[in-house]
Amino acid sequence: MNTIVDVNERKIRPIYEAIDNCSYKPALQQCNKLLKKQPDALILKALKGLVLERMGKSDEALQLCNQVKEKNPTDEPILQALTMVYRSLGKHDEIVKIYDNATRKNPNNEELSNHWFMAMVRNSDFKGQQQVALKLHKNFKLNKYLFWAIMSLVLQAENAPASQSGIFLELAERMMDKAVKEGKLEQTEEVHLYLIVLLAQNKFQAALDVLEGDLGKKCKEDVEINRIRSDLLLKTSNWIKAIEMGKKSLTESNPDDWNSYNIYLESYLHLLSEPDKNENGSSSVNLDEAREFLYSLQKSVIESSDVKRGPFLAELKLEKYIVEKLKDCKPAKEIDTLIVDYFLRFGSKDCCFEDLQPYLKEIHIDSAKKIIEKFKATIDESCDDEKSKIQNIKKNVNIHKFERYLNLLVEYNEVESIQYVNKLWHSYKDSLQYGTKLLEAENQYGDDFVLLCSHVLIDLYKKFGKSSYIFQAIFLLEAAVKKSNYNFQFKLPLIRLYQTIGIFDRPLELYKSMDIKHVQLDTMSHYIVSRSFSSGFFDESTQACYDTLPIYRSNELETPEMIVQAFKFTTFSKIQEFVALRKELENSLQKALVDREMVRLEILIASKSNKQVIEYFQDLDVSELSYDDGFCTNLRDNRDFVSMPNYNPDNKPTMEEITRVSSKLDKLWLKLFSIIPRILKCIHVEQNADNVKQLVEELEKILTEEIKGDHNIMEQEMQLGNVIVKLGRLFITVKEIQNGQKEFVQNFDSIAEELVNAIKASEPVDNSQIKLYDIKWLLFHQLTSFFETCNYALIGIGVLNETLNVKNKKSGLKALAQKLQNMSLTIKNHFTYLKKQLICLNELFKNDEEDCDKILLYIKSEPHVEFCDEKESVPFVKEILGKINTNWKNNIQNMIKEIDSKFESNEK
Repeated sequence: MNTIVDVNERKIRPIYEAIDNCSYKPALQQCNKLLKKQPDALILKALKGLVLERMGKSDEALQLCNQVKEKNPTDEPILQALTMVYRSLGKHDEIVKIYDNATRKNPNNEELSNHWFMAMVRNSDFKGQQQVALKLHKNFKLNKYLFWAIMSLVLQAENAPASQSGIFLELAERMMDKAVKEGKLEQTEEVHLYLIVLLAQNKFQAALDVLEGDLGKKCKEDVEINRIRSDLLLKTSNWIKAIEMGKKSLTESNPDDWNSYNIYLESYLHLLSEPDKNENGSSSVNLDEAREFLYSLQKSVIESSDVKRGPFLAELKLEKYIVEKLKDCKPAKEIDTLIVDYFLRFGSKDCCFEDLQPYLKEIHIDSAKKIIEKFKATIDESCDDEKSKIQNIKKNVNIHKFERYLNLLVEYNEVESIQYVNKLWHSYKDSLQYGTKLLEAENQYGDDFVLLCSHVLIDLYKKFGKSSYIFQAIFLLEAAVKKSNYNFQFKLPLIRLYQTIGIFDRPLELYKSMDIKHVQLDTMSHYIVSRSFSSGFFDESTQACYDTLPIYRSNELETPEMIVQAFKFTTFSKIQEFVALRKELENSLQKALVDREMVRLEILIASKSNKQVIEYFQDLDVSELSYDDGFCTNLRDNRDFVSMPNYNPDNKPTMEEITRVSSKLDKLWLKLFSIIPRILKCIHVEQNADNVKQLVEELEKILTEEIKGDHNIMEQEMQLGNVIVKLGRLFITVKEIQNGQKEFVQNFDSIAEELVNAIKASEPVDNSQIKLYDIKWLLFHQLTSFFETCNYALIGIGVLNETLNVKNKKSGLKALAQKLQNMSLTIKNHFTYLKKQLICLNELFKNDEEDCDKILLYIKSEPHVEFCDEKESVPFVKEILGKINTNWKNNIQNMIKEIDSKFESNEK
């Protein structure tokens, strides 16, 4: 029964072919047809389970595979089919079990034992890996199995408490030392493993000795090994050898290798600052030697066709160190002179700004102005060849970046700032003539002029609070996107600017156009999904959250396979990297935040009917909404907050920070929105007063912590938390009264009043006087937060009402039920107030053309860029304003529909 020979191979081959072709329905039909004739054939059941899993019928597939597993199969095709199902469903422990059983029956089958080990790898069972690897080595005598065991010990050490970590590493080192004595280290990766073991124990000298000996000769051409060797020379204070290694690398391999420059300079500068004295009491090195070496490299690269930046940056670093640390020495050249010389050579390179930032950050403003003038003097205005003109464009861009970074524009008033933006915009338009032959995916040469325009306009918005500057920044960036459709540096600030004025659909379009995928879904998705609930587009926000999840699914399925392949090919140098990647994504803070945001959205969508919301809470697995300190401590914040271009001075917030529409989500926010759905589930499904009491106390602690600390929960979220606390207390009171605790009756009115007052306190301010052009994200956040608050309160009160819809006729409970009904009416009145606010906003809109003219008139009534007045730009501007206007209307009307659906569901 265990074997597949019971089924003719010719008969099952079509099933495999159908699965490979994704033709699952025919494959299932063939499985069922054969199973009628051979109902006990395990291979058919396993294949049927695989087909069902591919069809999305996970429960049926799992049930069938578990039946097969109970028969302890040993045939590889059966095991492989089970493995594919279990792996796809994340049941790695089940794969371990099936190969454990199979190996016990066939202890001499090396292939089965290998699969058993790899199953342990997928399951992150490092101890199990070690034990299986040792069995493999004992049974089959291959060296790779010994190294598998040693690598598994290293992984155990990394994941063990500090008190146990050393024990694993000592054992790994002893095993490695024995392998060395027995001559078992033959490959570079095995030497890597030896180094991993030693470096994990900070045994730097021992690791260096390995590389200086015979083992080091085996891998002297390996780039990574040479990098490790250079690091070890520094850590063991082998300054002279490090200098020699750095010089050799720079002269023989790559004169632009910045890592080698760092090694060379760090070693040299250490000897200069703390000299190893020779017999005469002088330093064993001198500055002139270092300078001459760098000059020789500079001469070499100047004579080559491709001038490298490395030697010139190294000179800057050396002389800067001398000025700051070696007070007795004088720099060969002034830092200001070196900066200007560097700009003369590399000012037309995009990286010039980032290269010179470290050397300009503390410079005096008078020196900064002189340097900028010298930068400008390097531009040859008389040139007439296209290449030189393009270089001038890039130099100009960098000069403007430096002016902003050095804070040389702070004295500009509102009008002067707009004139400066016009100047930048003209420079951008002039640059376009040289980019006509660029490929579609390439950026225009002057694109950064537009970024600088937007930064100045954002500054004006922050200083004066006028929405007109946000609109103008959007116009210029959108116009530039037309010319450089793949420039993500335009799209990130555009996303934030649109969000500032409460727009969701265009940011979503821009985000999708950036083709965010793989790990970027974890690092960049915060731009679009953080507090997406507040957009008011609940269905679209939910989908946006779902769209971020593939990377986490991929991490469950693909990253373990990467680790498996690294073990299979003994690529030990990559295993730790892959394991770390798996951990980063498994413990991603962003994933946890998205999960909570999705629950908020799903509750709201399910609340369209009482039945639907009850079913939702019944199905909600709150175990996935962890919030304890242990869970939060392990979370990794992988979010990218540095990709948005920034040219602000170091003592000012970055553009990414300035353009945030709300505070950055943190672990306290995560705790808040983990506990709220737990309380709601308890009230709706479990109706356990003790559990609710415990959760309410924890929620109160979070709210208190936010008040005392400097966290990132917004006022409306605090108010929501406060309402949930009062709702929880009311639930506890009602349950106590139901249980015969009459003394709680007198508490009911005061707690009910507290709840009503808490809801009232969260009511958004009257918006009847707001202007169309002043609509912002915060307005929608206030409206949606109040909608969420009232929604939770209404469905919570509804549950309490149902529990008191007494079959017994106790007058006291009848009175409570009546009071709860009155509270429901009060909450519905809040919904009515909210609807009136939305209707009032909706009345701001007349028709698209009139609305656009109104906004454009407002923009032109304030200081504005010439772009808004240009005849050819006006249709483009109106098109953008029309889309903004439509989004606002759709958002408001969508929320009105949501409120109407709430009333309809409560009337049924």
